[in-house]
Amino acid sequence: QPAMAPYCRWLVHTNGVSNAVALVFDGLETPALFTEGDPAALEAMIAGAELPARVYLTVRAEHVPVIYRRYDHHDRRHMWRMVLGGARGEGRVANAPLRRLTAADVSQVRALLAHGGPFAPDAFAEYQVTQGVFFGVEDGAGGLAAVGGTHIVDYTSGVAAIGNMYTRPDCRGRGYAGTVLAAIVDEVRANGATTIVLNVDQRNTGARRLYEQHGFTVHCPYIEGVATART
Repeated sequence: QPAMAPYCRWLVHTNGVSNAVALVFDGLETPALFTEGDPAALEAMIAGAELPARVYLTVRAEHVPVIYRRYDHHDRRHMWRMVLGGARGEGRVANAPLRRLTAADVSQVRALLAHGGPFAPDAFAEYQVTQGVFFGVEDGAGGLAAVGGTHIVDYTSGVAAIGNMYTRPDCRGRGYAGTVLAAIVDEVRANGATTIVLNVDQRNTGARRLYEQHGFTVHCPYIEGVATART
């Protein structure tokens, strides 16, 4: 997306046999480093590359030995990348006060995510609301009980990545997460998204079960988390 270009720096390597690409994205508080391709090509590419001293890694298992020679990955999280099948599943959807969120709701989203807890989202940014699709469930007291949205959505290429799914601890078990998820999927699909993905911590079996009930299946495992450059 053109709006994301100022935040992106691409590294590419090809030797005629194998290829690799890496993305350094500094549109978040901690820059993200994403890698793809042949490990040998990746190693040649990053050997002399200028990379941030602190990054949030998103790497496949085959890239781990290469990346770990450059970074100390002390916050290692084993994840599943999941993708929505041909039809949305029939997961639980609650009768909840749901509404589409706008820039005016960013402070409420931040306040909700501040409740924290295991697996709480940690990659939220205001532009995700203003440029994407976010829904929230009202708590009846002027705040939000649950939230979810897109990390990024690109209707030109038909891709949407869902994230920041969170329900306040005292409001769980009411079907709010399923309601929010279904609303996001319906909205992005109605606007042309055909590849809809999300990520979930492998330890978060409840979330994975929810996503499977709504038609998502595991595409691949990968590893993410904050890493710092080795001295």
